[in-house]
Amino acid sequence: MRKRFTKIICAAIATISAFSLVIAPACNNYKRTGVDKDTTADNVSSNGGFLVETGDYVYFVNGVASNTDDNTFGEVVKGSIQRLAKSDIEEGNYRNSQTIVPLVVYSGSHDAGIYIYDDYIYYTTPTIEMNADGEVLNSQLDFKRTSLDGSETMSDYFWQSTDNTVDYRYVEVDGTVYILYAISESLYGSTTTNIHSVNCETKENTLLAYNVSEYVFDTADAENPYVYYTMGVTQYLGSSNSISMSYNQLYRVRADATESPREYDFSYVTDYDAEEDPLYVNLGDFVFDGIGKTQIETEGRLTQFNFAWGKDTEYKINNSEYKYSLKSYEDGVLIFTRTSSTGSTTGNSYRLTDETIPTAADGRIEDSWDAIYANSTLTPLLYGSDTNTYEYVEINGKLCAILAGSDGITVGEVVNGVVENSFRLSDDASATILDIREEQNSATESHLYMYYSLTGGNGYTLYRIAIDGDSDDYNKLSEESTWDATWTYRGIRILDLDIASGWFMPEFVGNTLFFASETDNMSDYNYIMACDLGTDSGYMMTNSQINDLNEKFEEVNDKIYDYNDETNADGSAAYQYLSDALKYLYFTRDEGYLDELIQAYVDILDKSEEYLYSTRSAEIYHEFYDVEEDWADYADDYKMINGEKITANFADYYYTVAGVMSEDDEEALRESYRSEYMQAYPTDDSTWWEKLSTVSKVFFIIGMCVAGLAVIAGVTVLTIWLVRRHRNRPSREERKMFVDITDDKELDVYGEDDNN
Repeated sequence: MRKRFTKIICAAIATISAFSLVIAPACNNYKRTGVDKDTTADNVSSNGGFLVETGDYVYFVNGVASNTDDNTFGEVVKGSIQRLAKSDIEEGNYRNSQTIVPLVVYSGSHDAGIYIYDDYIYYTTPTIEMNADGEVLNSQLDFKRTSLDGSETMSDYFWQSTDNTVDYRYVEVDGTVYILYAISESLYGSTTTNIHSVNCETKENTLLAYNVSEYVFDTADAENPYVYYTMGVTQYLGSSNSISMSYNQLYRVRADATESPREYDFSYVTDYDAEEDPLYVNLGDFVFDGIGKTQIETEGRLTQFNFAWGKDTEYKINNSEYKYSLKSYEDGVLIFTRTSSTGSTTGNSYRLTDETIPTAADGRIEDSWDAIYANSTLTPLLYGSDTNTYEYVEINGKLCAILAGSDGITVGEVVNGVVENSFRLSDDASATILDIREEQNSATESHLYMYYSLTGGNGYTLYRIAIDGDSDDYNKLSEESTWDATWTYRGIRILDLDIASGWFMPEFVGNTLFFASETDNMSDYNYIMACDLGTDSGYMMTNSQINDLNEKFEEVNDKIYDYNDETNADGSAAYQYLSDALKYLYFTRDEGYLDELIQAYVDILDKSEEYLYSTRSAEIYHEFYDVEEDWADYADDYKMINGEKITANFADYYYTVAGVMSEDDEEALRESYRSEYMQAYPTDDSTWWEKLSTVSKVFFIIGMCVAGLAVIAGVTVLTIWLVRRHRNRPSREERKMFVDITDDKELDVYGEDDNN
């Protein structure tokens, strides 16, 4: 029977194993019930931040999560990717989001975030793999994707990085998505900075450039598949008599490159093994070669890495050797310095656009570009005597440089290598420039605005100023009554917004600003907030209108705290604790909590109903909520937020949470507001005896006496019964069993039974 049962079990296990092998490929991804298909996914904008738009939807990372947060698939709320319809944003339904990726989306680098290509959303998430000790390796990042309807998510990854601060981009070339990244890593026995790409179809990792000196990704266009980098030049690389040259070279490579356009000869290196140590890997194209003096002197300076020299060109260049240093790469425009070996130590700044370089369809630089001769065609953007760090922007058709310095913000036109006709935009010192964008303020008016931050608050503050005026616009002095005409060219703070500074930059969807908030008590949670800066006519607010919004915001808060100044005839506070209670209501709209708190003091501590708040204070609290009496002026000034009428005396009118919060965070946030603005909830610390009333104490004593007598009587009866029972038991001798074995002499009492 046992053997037969064993055979059945083995057969069942074999069947299950075979079935598992059959279905294994289908179980390679996480499956969920998806949302409605996004039919506008071919219209994508703003890839690379925390928020990406399609034609009808906005996909965004739902708050600032940590790589150490629980990353169990399906249970993640904070840090997940949510989807919100643009129609909901227009109607103020900011909480009406849907979960697309229930994983923690995280990266220590905030220059690239989430991307949408071909009905998939691409992102990075901390791995859930464990080491031999069972510890989660959450310092490593998995590069993954999820279908845009959220129904299917990779259970594995395209590539895993051991560095969660790796600098990366998801880019697309000819329909194929690549991970383009730069990383400091130990490779071929040395720790170097290297550039790679990963083909997301084949998962093949290609080393594009090994041991680069500097590199720059496009910081404005996160979809740009090109990267610029510099590399040193070494004669006799890998041998004992190697010589490092005093010049370097500038290259560009596209993410889809798989082989070098050049061949390198290291046959002079003893025991050279290209697999173990290739010495030099560079799949990029020459942009500039800094060899210099190509007509007069080449001996001892020409190496196998000077491939530009191999062309049939009669060079007529007589300049010193150059070193290139990369400053920025934005929207296809490279800014770099070129320092002569005999010139200034700072070097001149130059500007090179991608369009300037002749490029073939495969992304390669065409042969018509001469990396040596091209040096002579460059005109300095700025001469080396100016070492300031500028933000370059085109204003009214002119290339201008904006400088945010310790003495304010200035702007000037870049002409013939110098910044001319500079004038001051604002006295705001040491500003951080966050964004520059064109905005429409009416059917006939638009401006180029700069958003910037000043010190103060928990994170980035947010200011705005138009930068397309002339010097007179910023120097006008006017009476307060005519400020509307000049607010455009004044730096103005937008509300009291504090934007998380260690994360992605804020982003606009239409006229609505989305940002990770460190405002007020939200700094412990960092969820996404939405701030509508649009007007009823559908345009972006002017600075004057933002000023009006600021004044309304401040007026509400001032009025709340005006109750602190009200006194009774004897000088005592007329409305003790009321202002803080109204501030709690302002943030939470939790009307019932005040009544609950008052009743708790009555029930638990036996206090009067006016112990904390006077009757009138409680009435004002409810009038604030109902927008009546003192607050009636705000009754007709409202917005529809998440299906509710929110008047201007509540915080949600100005900015509100977008997406969803976890239940634990919702409760914790509410408790933090209660802790800060409401009196402590009472607790009963008296003993159980002190809690009893006098009548209860009397009955308790009587009951204990009766119970005591009952116990005594019970013990007495039990004792009598035990004594009597003992008397009636036979003696010990009488209870012994007597065995007579005198007639059984052959009986072996220690023998074993034959049947055993």
